[in-house]
Amino acid sequence: MASVNMSIRTGSELKAQAEEILAKLGMTMNGAINMFLNQIVRDRAVPLSLSLDREEDIAETLARRRAARLIGAAYVANDELLDSLRRILEEGERESA
Repeated sequence: MASVNMSIRTGSELKAQAEEILAKLGMTMNGAINMFLNQIVRDRAVPLSLSLDREEDIAETLARRRAARLIGAAYVANDELLDSLRRILEEGERESA
């Protein structure tokens, strides 16, 4: 495939910060941009989450979780859930023995 040159404008500070992070990841700006473009083509979508107001999203999420709690839904940490399931299985094995 033939290569083409592209020209983009960005702030010098932003470019420097991005290059520093990319270098730590063992990547170049050119490689990162090509990855971005490949993902757009592959997914047929822009791989970014675009939002006008992040606080609104957080408020919505909190409202949904509060509503779920009010109807009795509970959120349990994975470790707690697995421990509970193990205890239930052990009790069931003892009762069936």
